[in-house]
Amino acid sequence: MALPLQGHRLFRSGDLDHVRDEMSRILCPHDVVTLERDARIDAEMNSLALGNVVLNYVHYGAAVAVDPGLTHDFIALQVPIAGCATITSGSEKLLSTPDRMLISRNTEPLSMRLSADARLLLTKLSWPFLQGVLSDLLGGYVPWPLRFELGLDCQGARQRRWVDFLLTYVRRASNPEHGFRRRLWEGHFQESLAVGLLRVQPNSYSAVLETRPLPAPPYTLRRAIDILESTPEEAHTEGSLARDLDISTRALDEAFRSRLSQSIPGYLYHVRMRRAYLALRWAEPGDVTVESVAERWGFTEPGFSKWYYREFGETPQQTRYS
Repeated sequence: MALPLQGHRLFRSGDLDHVRDEMSRILCPHDVVTLERDARIDAEMNSLALGNVVLNYVHYGAAVAVDPGLTHDFIALQVPIAGCATITSGSEKLLSTPDRMLISRNTEPLSMRLSADARLLLTKLSWPFLQGVLSDLLGGYVPWPLRFELGLDCQGARQRRWVDFLLTYVRRASNPEHGFRRRLWEGHFQESLAVGLLRVQPNSYSAVLETRPLPAPPYTLRRAIDILESTPEEAHTEGSLARDLDISTRALDEAFRSRLSQSIPGYLYHVRMRRAYLALRWAEPGDVTVESVAERWGFTEPGFSKWYYREFGETPQQTRYS
């Protein structure tokens, strides 16, 4: 069975001290002890750092108690893809299963007991980054502390879509070559993960985020379009674009959706696809390949050819050799 992030193996070890040291280096200093006398671990960890997000697959191979304590600068988005985890956060307890994800709190001591068959998908999300995303959504005004409910119901419709978004990226990122193609969209993934969490998991700002904002004025929308059209090679995100225009992400997104019937990433997708078309259409023979053009604009095969045909009614190869 292919493991999550299999192309990003960090270690496999039966030495508990080594396991503790390596996991502490990637996550945070924490203690790990086996729960059964004379139990031997067969631990493995795959890990991919993306900047403000670190994707991890963790399996101990034995029932263990893990005590991270206060995580301070990050929260853990942790779901067992097998087995279960009994979580304690401050005075609250949670039984985490494949249907219930832990959304930890960085200001409360965290500890957990993992079943021997527990296989965890653990996403380390930067707390300062998450707070910055919230600030962008609200136009810089964050008057009270952000706090999430501890357990996320993975079976809820909105929650399921968000979890599937994360799992889809993990599957794609399992290919080591994925890193060469993700530059233009990596920031979008990280920001979308954070925005999605803020929207689907009940928190102290849920009521505010559920209100519909006023759209950005037409001149701000035109400036945003000019930026995307003139610099599509830049790794724009909704948040970075809104900051450049000194407006909230929600207001800018509402302007795109209400006046153009597109999201900001959707608009940028079409701009980059048109640039790929022009690169193929006007290239001299032998100068470029379909794969190199796709990679330059952040697309991957086999999806690129399908999306390209949907956009232009012909394959990239047909454009290239026309």
